[in-house]
Amino acid sequence: MAHPTIANALSFLNRYPRTGSLWRLGGMTIMSLTGLLSRTFLYGFHNVNAYGVDQFVQVLERAKKEGRGVLTVSNHISVVDDPVMWGLLPIRMMFNPTHLRWGLGAENICFTTKFTSNFFSMGQVLATWRFGTGVYQGSVDSAILLLSPSSRDSLPETSDTDAHRFPPSSLPPQWIHIFPESLVHQAYPPHQTSMKYFHWGVSRIVLEAERLPVIVPIFHQGLDSVFPEDREKLKYIPRTFVFPKWKKENRLKLNFTFGAPLSESFFAKEREQWKDLADTQHDSEESWNLRSKVAARVREAVADVRKGMGLSDEDPRFKDPYFWSNVSELSGVKIAGKYGNSSVKVVEKEG
Repeated sequence: MAHPTIANALSFLNRYPRTGSLWRLGGMTIMSLTGLLSRTFLYGFHNVNAYGVDQFVQVLERAKKEGRGVLTVSNHISVVDDPVMWGLLPIRMMFNPTHLRWGLGAENICFTTKFTSNFFSMGQVLATWRFGTGVYQGSVDSAILLLSPSSRDSLPETSDTDAHRFPPSSLPPQWIHIFPESLVHQAYPPHQTSMKYFHWGVSRIVLEAERLPVIVPIFHQGLDSVFPEDREKLKYIPRTFVFPKWKKENRLKLNFTFGAPLSESFFAKEREQWKDLADTQHDSEESWNLRSKVAARVREAVADVRKGMGLSDEDPRFKDPYFWSNVSELSGVKIAGKYGNSSVKVVEKEG
């Protein structure tokens, strides 16, 4: 069974289906206003360079016509990556319910009070329990169903059955964004744009969705300077407002690149291998290795987008989960934030 907080969130959402209800209207209002504020924040106060946005919009529109879900994945460098990065999208999309993203949010951050639980639920965020619960939990089940509703009968029996009641089966395939690093990762120079390894939640989606969603890798930089994790004073106020720069050329630079969608054949071999595994083998060493391989390939796709932005090579150790398990090997690597270097002392079983 899922953690009580997740089960409660799913139960609450079941009472307010997302079609034809005041709940849905309220959620659309919140997301539309948030999108407008994000766009104002981006272009009104920063020097923004965005590439591939128009192509991504075309991908979304084509996927809707084809009845396919869309999965976007990116690095995670600040607490405001989502929703701020979606301020890049055309304003018309912010008022279109078929183009509003779903996301996964940490239960211990986004769902700690009734107000925040309702706010983030209306903002189409699924509560995700981190640090030890594993990949078989309600939020990942729901993500798979949102991307591929036909997966309802094929999810492993080990999954949380409560989550199978949500989302409604009548809901068409949706767009979901996830941060597979699973937490905000701000490394100090010279490692500031190197990503951590990706966790297995993204592997479950890729392997278990009945119909593979369109997968679009994204890489961005700059928002870590707007909301640095190591700042103690004025922590929740953007540096943009603390040190305003009115001339565009002097503003903080934010760079976003949307990569080309991955081909359907990109994970064909791994998906066939997963189908060959019996349900009883989904917690075997073979399945662990397969999940690790898929997560690494998704990370590689995001890293290719990063490389195309002209950034220096990543530290190759960062993509290895076991590098982060040995504190002695972290000499010269410093991580900012609440968890900082203390968050990398243990490699979790799930990735």
